[in-house]
Amino acid sequence: MRKLTFASIASIVMVPALFCSKDSLAISAFARKYGTSCYTCHAGFATRNSFGEAFKANGYRWPGGEDADHAKQEQVKLGADGWKKTFPESPWPSDLPGFAPVAFFVTGPLVNYSQEATATKAVPASGSTKAVKVGDQMAQQTLNWGGPFDARILYGGTIGDNIGFFGALQGFAASGTNITSQFRATWSFSPGVMLGVGNNFSFWSSGEDIATFTGVYPSTTGTGVEFSYAAGEKSGGVNIYAGTVGNGATAAQLTVTTPGSTKTHLDDIRYLRTEYKIGGAGVLSGAGGTYGNEYVGLDNSVELGASIVNAKPGIFTNTFANNKTVYGVDITGSYGSFFGGAAYSRDSDTKFNNYGVDAGYFFYPWLQGKVAYRNLGDVTTAAGDDKTNPTVTTTVTAWPRANVSVAAAYKRFTHDTNTTVADLRNNVNTFTLTTAFCF
Repeated sequence: MRKLTFASIASIVMVPALFCSKDSLAISAFARKYGTSCYTCHAGFATRNSFGEAFKANGYRWPGGEDADHAKQEQVKLGADGWKKTFPESPWPSDLPGFAPVAFFVTGPLVNYSQEATATKAVPASGSTKAVKVGDQMAQQTLNWGGPFDARILYGGTIGDNIGFFGALQGFAASGTNITSQFRATWSFSPGVMLGVGNNFSFWSSGEDIATFTGVYPSTTGTGVEFSYAAGEKSGGVNIYAGTVGNGATAAQLTVTTPGSTKTHLDDIRYLRTEYKIGGAGVLSGAGGTYGNEYVGLDNSVELGASIVNAKPGIFTNTFANNKTVYGVDITGSYGSFFGGAAYSRDSDTKFNNYGVDAGYFFYPWLQGKVAYRNLGDVTTAAGDDKTNPTVTTTVTAWPRANVSVAAAYKRFTHDTNTTVADLRNNVNTFTLTTAFCF
C-alpha cells in the first residue's frame, strides 16, 4: 500500500484544487506562499485532510520542520539572527510575509426555494382573527433568483518562528451594514503544542474534520483562549483541545452599564475535547499511513472524539438553550473515496439527545455528494410535541475550476412539527444553489 510522504503529498498539487471556504478559512494566501494546490491541505469544501490538520497543528507551517524548504516566497527579515544572542540588549529578530497575505472570497446563492407552509393545528376564530383549519396555507411557496452576494477579505501567514495567524473580514454585501471579523493568532511552543487567541477560532467553528458534529455540539463564536496538543508522527495520534470563550456579546452590549445588561467574560464557556486517530497519516506529521483517495488527500483512518462544553446559565441559545453543560462522543473516518461519521451529545438540564450522521463520496476529485442527518433538541416545541426536529440535507458540490464552486443543497424535515408555539405551521423544506470563487 502506498505510503504518505512529503514527496508524494507534493505530487497532489498537480491535480485541480479545492480552495477557500467560509468555515475553514482555507485561503489562497497559503497556496501562494508554498506554490501548491489547496488540495494539499483540503479535501472537499470545507474539510481539511490529514495533511491540513498537521499544517494547523504546526502553527500554519509545513510539518516536520520543513517550512523553509517548501516555501516559495521568502519571509522579509526584521533584524539579524545574531540579535538572539544579544537579547534583551537588542530586539528579538522577527520576519513577516514576503507577499501580501490576503485573498478575496465571494459567495452567494443563485437560487433560493422554499415550499408552501400549511397549518398543522386548528385555531378557532377570536375577535378579528379568522379561524385556522388544518391544511390552510400559512406561507406561500417562494422562488428567488440570485443574491445577496457576500464578499470577504481573508488573510493568513506566519511571523517569526512561533506566531501564526489567519482571519477574515466578511459581510461586504450590498448594504454593507453587517461587516464582521474573525481572527486567530497562535503561539507554538514546540511542534504540536500551541496557544491560540481570537474569536470564532476554535475547532468548533473552523471546519474541523467533516463537520459531523455541526449543530450536535454548541458553537463557540466569542473571543477566547485555546490550548491544543497534538502528537503522532508515523500513523494516527492524538489531539487535545482546552479552551475558554466569551459569550460573543456585541460592542453595543459591552458599553451598556445598566444593571442586568449583557456582559461578556472570558470564562462564559469552557470546553475540553480529545481525539484519538487510528491509522492514516500522523496527526502531527501529516505523513505515514495509507492513501484512500490520493487526489483529495483522504487517508484510510478512523478518529474517535469526546467533548464536554460548560457555560454559565443563560449563555447557550437555540438547541442548547436552558442548559449549562453539553457532553458527547463522535466518530469520523474515511476509506477510499468514502467519508462519514456520527456524533451524539446530551444536554445536562433539558435532557435532549442530539445526534447527527454524515456520509459522502467523491465521484471525481471535482464532484462530491453528501447526505447529512440531524436530530437536535427543539426548545420551541409546545408541550406534547416531539422534542426533536430531524432534518436530512442532501448536497452535491462541484468545482468546475480550481477557484470556483457550485453547491446544490436540499434540506428536508422528516416530519411536521411546529417551529414555534404560536406559528402552528409545518416546517419548510428548502433548496439552495450557491456559488463561490476565490482569488
